[in-house]
Amino acid sequence: MLLRKKPKAPVEVPAGLVDLHCHILAGVDDGAHDDEQMVDLIRLEYSCGVRYLCFTPHFNPALFTPKPDKIAESFAKARAYVSENLPDMKLFLGNEVFMRPDTIERLRDKSCKPLGDSRVVLTEFHPTTSYDDMRMYVVKLLSAGKVPLVAHIERYDKLIDIDDIYELKSLGAKLQINTEAFSSPKRKLISKLVEQGAIDVVADDRHSRERGEPNLRECFSYVSEKFGDKAAYALFIHRPMNILNMV
Repeated sequence: MLLRKKPKAPVEVPAGLVDLHCHILAGVDDGAHDDEQMVDLIRLEYSCGVRYLCFTPHFNPALFTPKPDKIAESFAKARAYVSENLPDMKLFLGNEVFMRPDTIERLRDKSCKPLGDSRVVLTEFHPTTSYDDMRMYVVKLLSAGKVPLVAHIERYDKLIDIDDIYELKSLGAKLQINTEAFSSPKRKLISKLVEQGAIDVVADDRHSRERGEPNLRECFSYVSEKFGDKAAYALFIHRPMNILNMV
């Protein structure tokens, strides 16, 4: 679903976009099923201008059996492919970590990991999680020395009060939206947050060619047209790169 049928004018999208949230590694969760599909999706990301790509397989033992060996194998294959065919693309590895009572322990024993070599954890909640529970987990992560990047905030039923959102920010959390957030039922709230500079990252959450539309290139153009180049570069390049460098 395109965000704008008739753009005012073409926007030059830079090659150098950062995607911190995707499910492209083969055979580890509900994303790419095999190596062929993984390579196809890597090339799709590249064609959209992405040059820094962080794989974030789900860590939610209630739904997906953790597969550390398979993750390592698929990541090695992805790196080998990119090194040979797309040498200006850099790959990173982390998890999308579903919040559970044992999450902090699992981070400490490295059953799941932050984004790249940073201390930023891509943090997922159940869609119906209460705001109080979200706040509790944010505080726990921060107390453990981690920085929560709350994934796809547009999906949470209870995260609708802008004061609550800013409280999470004031505590030290960072906020991520998916590309489709701009056409979601919460698009007015999302636009307001983008305009105010409260959103840190726009990501694709790519699982397949069918999921993750509109893509990052289209969203960069939309943000640039609606909020200006400075906002677009912040959301798609500068802030996500700063996150990868948080050590």
